[in-house]
Amino acid sequence: MNVNVVDRILAEPFDNLPYEEKLCVKQQGRATPHIDLVQKVGKSNRSFQLSWYNKVGWLTGSAVTNKMYCWPCLLMKPSQGCVVWSKVGFGDLTNFGRAYKRHEKSNEHLSARARLSCLGRVRVEHAINEGARIQVAKHNETSSESSNKGNYREFTETLAKYDSVLATQFQSSAVFSGMSNSIHNDLISALSATVSNEIKDEIKAAPFFAWQVDETTDIACRAQLSVIIRYVDSAGKIQERFIGFFDVSGGRDAQSVFGVLNENMQGYNFRGKLVTQTYDGAAVMASALNGLQAKVKAIAPSAMFVHCYAHRLNLVLSQGAKCFSECRIFFASLSGFATKRSSFLESAGCSRLPRNAPTRWNFTSQINIIADKTMDDDTLDCAKGFLMKLEDFEFVFMLYTFEQIFSETDVVYDIVQQRAMDVLYCKKRIESLLAYVKEKRSEGAFQTVYAKAAHLTSDPQTERLRKRRLLQLQDPKECYRNLYMAILDNLSEQIPRRFANLESMRFLELVNPGKFDEMRQIFPEEAFQSVLKTYGQFFDSGRLRSELQVLYSNQDLQGNRGKLCDFLLFMKDMELDSAMPQLYKLLSLVGTIGATSAGGERSFSCLNRLKSYTRNTMGQGRFSSLALLAIERTLVKSLEKTPGCVSGHLEHFLYT
Repeated sequence: MNVNVVDRILAEPFDNLPYEEKLCVKQQGRATPHIDLVQKVGKSNRSFQLSWYNKVGWLTGSAVTNKMYCWPCLLMKPSQGCVVWSKVGFGDLTNFGRAYKRHEKSNEHLSARARLSCLGRVRVEHAINEGARIQVAKHNETSSESSNKGNYREFTETLAKYDSVLATQFQSSAVFSGMSNSIHNDLISALSATVSNEIKDEIKAAPFFAWQVDETTDIACRAQLSVIIRYVDSAGKIQERFIGFFDVSGGRDAQSVFGVLNENMQGYNFRGKLVTQTYDGAAVMASALNGLQAKVKAIAPSAMFVHCYAHRLNLVLSQGAKCFSECRIFFASLSGFATKRSSFLESAGCSRLPRNAPTRWNFTSQINIIADKTMDDDTLDCAKGFLMKLEDFEFVFMLYTFEQIFSETDVVYDIVQQRAMDVLYCKKRIESLLAYVKEKRSEGAFQTVYAKAAHLTSDPQTERLRKRRLLQLQDPKECYRNLYMAILDNLSEQIPRRFANLESMRFLELVNPGKFDEMRQIFPEEAFQSVLKTYGQFFDSGRLRSELQVLYSNQDLQGNRGKLCDFLLFMKDMELDSAMPQLYKLLSLVGTIGATSAGGERSFSCLNRLKSYTRNTMGQGRFSSLALLAIERTLVKSLEKTPGCVSGHLEHFLYT
């Protein structure tokens, strides 16, 4: 260590040095000389202690001036303040403890430390050659390292690499060329346990996490509860990990589902670390009073309920409306309009309604293509059934009823998806949507929908149509009026409930890059108080305020202002996570919540992988273990390269 570096910088400012020399000084690091500094305090003497260098990571000193200095401030010379620590030198041993704590919280110190961390580092977005990255990705798809092999073959090949006897057995044995079902099951269990432990270790290292719970059905028609956990790992990457499938066929009410979650998630310390909870559109889960989210929040106070933007708003609302038998039948019929039938509708040049779920709608014209010679018999038979649906008054009436609402919710979904960090704007749009829905709950709007449906089909009053679902003594139009009003009431109740906690998420604006310039002028006090009110136990409020002020005022610290995931990686790459820990924790919180699209990683989200797996799984046997290995196969591949991985598998296999 060069003990003269401080004296040299005092004589010749760091800014005057050539760039290469600046990097050399930074690489050498701070000087930590003994300082001959003694002060008389009462009847005793107080002297400088070398241990202070370990206690205060930025402290440096000069054996010539016998003063202490701040290494980042000495080099980066803040434009104002910090003169004592950057030029004059600090020598008041009596007040050293209070002084250094006050200084390290100052905006000037935080800014200097951040700029020093960035010195000599290449910005991530400048370093990536996109063309080369794409070529590497294409190569990886077809290389021997591809993760597209079957799980069983892939793991047995891996084990055989480390065991020549096993390799020979697989290649030459005529009796035992594979494995028995029991050994197969035990191996799968051991492998999945290793992956689960790795995920659990990552989650333990994270300051907090969020979970997303969805209900899906496997090919055996069993109700499966899927649990995904989202967090920011130690490398600054937003992760979504699949935890497992849990059979809830025996009971899908809130209390039963809560019991399953409480039993299986105890090992993740969710009571202290769960910050948000997200569920699908099932009413039992979303209920504000008796639902699952209320039961979880009772034992995990920080677990705020948020809408998951991986779920389309139309899909959520349609699921909630299925409490009406007419709606349930309608959406079941609607889901039958598959891709092949949709392509015929498109070829006829028909307009299309906004998407509400995986189903696409078209009903504004009757399509007479059921006699197309290219269609197979099954498709022809289905097409006849669909044509009958399109001529059915109740079906068309329901189409028009939901079309007028979902055409608006589709727009709001896109806005909330893209601008979720602008909470006030999203709140206004949701309020406008709610007002629109209430406006449609009127006699005039009902008459319009009824008339449109009657025009395309036939008026049930004119035809004196009597369906089993309608009371014979009741006017058909009155029945449809009651149904229409009930559906609109249901949607009016769901929308505010789904976004009830939006105001509590004002703190998202604190890291909204589009408002940094505005917040540099006026600090966003309301948004700042929002994070303290909801998650104050996780933060040092004074230091967080200072670090945010430095962020807003220094463009060099703002990194990639486009995506949150890139911002986190920028902070990590520049070592700003240690220089500005409260800001990094706030960014991690926003990334964990999952209220926004986190960037490119969302395209390969755990939810998408999970849906793909449930369409191709083998059934209930080995279901959760195989699902974990299939969905988290990228993690499995990375674990293969970890020392001790194979011994860990064997330990689970032999002793559990």
